[in-house]
Order: sequence, then structure tokens, then C-alpha cells
Amino acid sequence: MNPVIEGTRIRVRANSNNHHYTIGAVYTVTHDDRDGTFKAADAAGQVGDWLLWEDCEPAGPSAWDRIAADLPDDLVRFLSCFDGIQGLTLKESVADAMLADVPDLHERIVALANAPESEAMIAGNRPHADHTPAAAHEEAND
Repeated sequence: MNPVIEGTRIRVRANSNNHHYTIGAVYTVTHDDRDGTFKAADAAGQVGDWLLWEDCEPAGPSAWDRIAADLPDDLVRFLSCFDGIQGLTLKESVADAMLADVPDLHERIVALANAPESEAMIAGNRPHADHTPAAAHEEAND
């Protein structure tokens, strides 16, 4: 593959210089040092070590880029708040920003946790009967 501009998506197809990129994975070019090697970032933004142009091929646009081209901008912005493809998970930075704007968050969570109708929501995270404070105290004294 010939060198391309930064921001171009490439697919790694070989490992001539013992790089740590995954064969078959897609990365985005971040830095070309003009000597036949470059660095690229994965989907999480992690930049790897030096990679040879000859070990790569163009990757083309992502499925998300193709889908987003046909969606209204407000929907693209909404979906951009999530990570993942199969199951959308709200990005931690977005959740943190939203939670920071919730007044009395601690008090609201405590009230929800103590409401009888919330037992089903929190049951999976409750400690088992043998891990109650009294049981933990008894274990510590054994």
C-alpha cells in the first residue's frame, strides 16, 4: 500500500516488522514519518507502534460511516453518545456529564434503593445472606 493522509482507515494484512497490531483489524492512520512506516490508532484511540505501509491495505469507510450518511444529524449525534454495535452502552463521559447535572442524586438513589418496589431491580447486586455484616464479623473472629 502507498502512504495515505492521516485519518485514513487501513486494514493490517501482514507483520513484516514485528508490530503489535492485529492482522485483519482496521486502524486509523495517525502519523506518517515519511520513511515507509507510520503509526495508527484502534477504535478506542490507542496508538500502536510503527507499522510498514506494505503490511496494509485500504479499509474503506466503516459501516457506521455508511449508515450515518443516511441519517438525520440529530440522530447521528444521539447515537454518537453510545459505544458498541450490538448492544448500545452509554459512553462513560456522557453518563458522567448527565449525572453531574442531576440534583440530589445521592438522595434520589438512596430513596429508590429503599423503596419496596425496587427490590427486583437491586436484588442481583445485594450481598448473599452469608455476607451480611454480622456473618462477616463472625468469619473474622473464627
